[in-house]
Amino acid sequence: MPTDSRTLGVTPFQAYCAGLAAIGSFNFGWNIGSVNIPGDVLQNCVTGRKYFGVFPSCIFVGSNTVWGIVVGSYALGALGGAIVSNPVIDRMGYKFTLSWFALLNVVGALLLSLTTKLPQFIIGRVVVGVAAGAANNALSTYVSDITTPRSRTVMGGMVQLACNLGIMVDNACALGLAPPPRWRILFSITGALGLINFILFPFAKESPKWLISNGRLDEARDSLQAFRKNSYIDDEYNEMVQIDRISKERTSNVNVLQVLSGQTPDNLRHQLMCVSALLFFQQFSGINAVIFYSTSIINKSTHGNPAQIPTLAQILSFLISVAAFIFTFLGMIAGAFVGRRRLLMFSHSMMAVFSAIIVPGSVRSVTSLVVVAVFCFNAFFNVGVGPIPWATASEMTPRYAMTAMSAIGTGIGYVSTFAIGVIFPPLNNWWKNYTFLFFMCWNVAAVLFVYFFVPETRDRPIEETVRLHSCGIHVVLGSRWQTEPIEKEGEIGMVPTQVHVSSEDRVLLDELSIPSTK
Repeated sequence: MPTDSRTLGVTPFQAYCAGLAAIGSFNFGWNIGSVNIPGDVLQNCVTGRKYFGVFPSCIFVGSNTVWGIVVGSYALGALGGAIVSNPVIDRMGYKFTLSWFALLNVVGALLLSLTTKLPQFIIGRVVVGVAAGAANNALSTYVSDITTPRSRTVMGGMVQLACNLGIMVDNACALGLAPPPRWRILFSITGALGLINFILFPFAKESPKWLISNGRLDEARDSLQAFRKNSYIDDEYNEMVQIDRISKERTSNVNVLQVLSGQTPDNLRHQLMCVSALLFFQQFSGINAVIFYSTSIINKSTHGNPAQIPTLAQILSFLISVAAFIFTFLGMIAGAFVGRRRLLMFSHSMMAVFSAIIVPGSVRSVTSLVVVAVFCFNAFFNVGVGPIPWATASEMTPRYAMTAMSAIGTGIGYVSTFAIGVIFPPLNNWWKNYTFLFFMCWNVAAVLFVYFFVPETRDRPIEETVRLHSCGIHVVLGSRWQTEPIEKEGEIGMVPTQVHVSSEDRVLLDELSIPSTK
């Protein structure tokens, strides 16, 4: 008898499609890190201003504030991509969005690699940002839709891993490609990655849930069978169809304005506050100051000549990205055993500690102390503060408001990223060695916020969390606000299993007499 599709782990086709989606996340990380190591070459023309044909060796900026705008413009583009892609996903699907928006990386790469003037470079950063924002908006839901419960943790973690891998590989390449005119090759690679996505995504399948929601039932069955090869899919397929039908009958999706104004069936004020604050604190923790500017931060202590590429600061920046990649693995493991709430408080706390340590190390030019503190600061970010806030909307919000809540959180995240990219250079110029006290304060504030307001959501039914916390803004201390994980044992092909089913899905399945396990 074929295996019930709901019990499968990772299948080859799931891995292929999730891997294609992860290319978009890899590209996102690539473009975040691309201005770090070559920053002094591009901004300050440290290797001298000369021409290679019509192409200058640098794009002299002169002002720290203007360079901050150059760096932060990527986040503004990502915000635009997230906004624009929402109606495209609803109308055309995830596959179309992930493949066609990837072509914008080709356009952006041409603008960046062939740039001759500062405005052209900024426009190029905005364009690749739009591509990244659209990809990030689509890929998490797409990966969630195509995977089984057993494979979702692994495949979902691969997306976050791909982003850090993109930063790491970019920094490795930049050690050899930062000098002019080779930095143009560095910025052209994002176009090659986008082209790979565009060429290969036609061989992927659309999300079965999206196809069902748009009435394309035969295509949905074919798609689900491709993702669940050689397994019995009828029960899973019927559940998807019936849940989609009854969900549409019960309530329609709400938009961003309705969530912001409180015009929703449930009181989602507390969820809105948590999603917004966690994405804000994520960026104001100071991580993008490290990702964007770690070379200049470390160079204050190493006192290297930025024209002698690669400098010690640049090599150490690459090693920091390697540590971030490794600690993402550790964070994935920790997330399976430690609650979201505890992990967030621990992560923010350690970032506050190492923010404080960076200051005396910088003041006294103790290179080893600064380097170790920056390493640890980045590492502890990836343990909790990096991945958890992005999942908050989906773990605290009812389905009808998930898209809108995610859009709000994503918007706040991108705006905060832009703000940090713009304000850090002048802030660093004013406060000099004491700059990280600013980020220490925000991390301490984040710990207090999580302690008082953020509920635990690991292995908790979404609708139970919604029911419990849909009562306005409140403090979550005390047993009153605790929920228990739902565990249900059954037999599927004589193999005992545990299935976590949201209360909404259980109600729908009970109404339809469809068992949640077979």
